[in-house]
Amino acid sequence: IEAQVLEQEFMNRKLEGAVTDAALQARYQEFLKENAPGEEVHARHILVKTEAAAKAIIKQLQGGADFEKLAKEKSTGPSGKNGGDLGYFTFERMVPPFSKAAFATRPGSFTEKPVKTQFGWHVIKVEDKRTQKPKSFDEVKNKLRNQISKDLADAVVAELRKTADVQTFGPDGK
Repeated sequence: IEAQVLEQEFMNRKLEGAVTDAALQARYQEFLKENAPGEEVHARHILVKTEAAAKAIIKQLQGGADFEKLAKEKSTGPSGKNGGDLGYFTFERMVPPFSKAAFATRPGSFTEKPVKTQFGWHVIKVEDKRTQKPKSFDEVKNKLRNQISKDLADAVVAELRKTADVQTFGPDGK
C-alpha cells in the first residue's frame, strides 16, 4: 500500500498543473474534428411477423390510414404503444437494413416495401432528418481531462522506462 501511495503522489506531482484550460480547449477542438456531427433521423415503425402483414399495412397507409394508429393496433414491437415512435437516431444505432431504409426515405414518407430484419418485418415512416448537434465542451470536459491526464502519465512512465534497468526473470529465477 505504501508503494502505491508513493507512486500516486509521484504521478500527482508530475501531472500537477499540466491539465490547463488551454490544453482542454485544444483537445476539445480535436474531439470536434474526430466526432463530426452526422445525420439523424426521427422515425416511427410498425413491426410485424410476416411480409404479408407488412404489405397489408402499406396498402392501408397508401389508402390514407393513420400511421400512429396502425402502429398502436398492429405493431408487435415495444414502441407500438407510442405510435411506433423511435425518436431521433444515427445510422449506426439501428441494424443495417433498418437504417438503410430509414435514411433513404424522405421526411413525411413511409417505406413502400417492407424491411426485413432479424426482429421481423418493418414499415418505417420518417418524420424528420437533421444534423446531430456536437457535444458541448461541458459535456465532454471530464472525459477530455481524463484523456489528457492518461496521456501525460503514459509519457512520464515511458520516460522513466528509458532510463530504468529492467530485468525480467522466468519462474526458475533466471
